[in-house]
Parts: sequence; C-alpha cells; structure tokens
Amino acid sequence: MDAIAAVVIGGISMSGGAGKWYGTIIGALFLAVIGNGLDILGVSSNYQKIIKGVIIAVAVYVDLRGKAKQE
Repeated sequence: MDAIAAVVIGGISMSGGAGKWYGTIIGALFLAVIGNGLDILGVSSNYQKIIKGVIIAVAVYVDLRGKAKQE
C-alpha cells in the first residue's frame, strides 16, 4: 500500500501516463514523515492506515480533477 501511495502522491497518474522519478521519492518521503509523526503522537496503527487511505483518495481525486480540466 505504501508503494502505491508514494507513486500516486508523487504525481504519477493512476490512469497511465508519464511521471517523474523524483516525484515518487518525494511521495515516499512525505509518507515516511506522516507515518513517523503519527507514531510520535501515539496514533494507533489502524488509524494510521485510515489516514494513509484518505491521503491516497485525495491524491487520486486531485489527479482526476486535473485530467478533467485538461480535456
């Protein structure tokens, strides 16, 4: 799940297309910072998965909105 989330957050489209390798690195770093921050705050691992799922859903929504504006 984290690998897919890093790619989506990094800007690579879920419907195919091009992306930059450094976007994936930035997405992975973002997820690592979020995960570490939630661990420090003492958030349960179940809630961490929910939060990461919401982040993925938002990234896909933003991607779809961007594609709709291009067409």
